[in-house]
Amino acid sequence: MAKDKKLIKSSVKASIIKLLSEAQNAARAGNKERSRKYVKMVMDLVKKNKVPLTAQQKTTFCRKCCVLWVLKETLNLVYDNKHNLIRAVCICGHVRKI
Repeated sequence: MAKDKKLIKSSVKASIIKLLSEAQNAARAGNKERSRKYVKMVMDLVKKNKVPLTAQQKTTFCRKCCVLWVLKETLNLVYDNKHNLIRAVCICGHVRKI
């Protein structure tokens, strides 16, 4: 039983990597809806199989609106002097500390 779960989680992790690369390719090609669809598929896999994302994967898209982050198009970086950190602000208004 435990081997089956490990096999499923490893295949889900591979699928997540593949879907995120497809989302990046779609965003580069200018197809933002297809990119958003791939990111939504990633979020569904993460929620269903309870697979943790890596730190790099967490900072590639917005969890609120499922948009792939592209600097100065869908993402603005703001330095917060008071707390001495950088905040990522998505086009939807969602703010994330980096």
